[in-house]
Amino acid sequence: MTRRQALIAAALLGIAQACAAAPSTEATIRALEQQQVQAATARDRAALEKIFAPEFKIINPSGAVGTREELLNMLASSGPAPYASALYTTDEVRDYGNLVVSIGRDTVVPNQGAMAGKTVLRRVTQVWQKQKGAWRLTLRHANLITP
Repeated sequence: MTRRQALIAAALLGIAQACAAAPSTEATIRALEQQQVQAATARDRAALEKIFAPEFKIINPSGAVGTREELLNMLASSGPAPYASALYTTDEVRDYGNLVVSIGRDTVVPNQGAMAGKTVLRRVTQVWQKQKGAWRLTLRHANLITP
């Protein structure tokens, strides 16, 4: 093996090891989505602020558009917890470089409102954007899944 071939082989091995060591974008997004539901049920505002981009918007099942601050106030206020329980399942992750779109499902039991105490299923689309080296949630759209 020539010196040039050895250098090329070493470089390729280094690249392969770096790729293997770094989690995939899909794995990162799936983990963030689990962190999001855990932070929401724990009412951890600081964790949610790290996940939600400053320009975050939510479209809730009724069709209303909410801001990051409105959602943070609802999830992390000192009043009654909005959910008795919540579970999130990521079904699909599509990677577009600095933008990722995920499709998943929420299973929640609200503590208040017309659906209090009942299991509610929602289909969710989320848009993640890489900002300053970190993935941030920029848009969430949830629809009720009716039986």
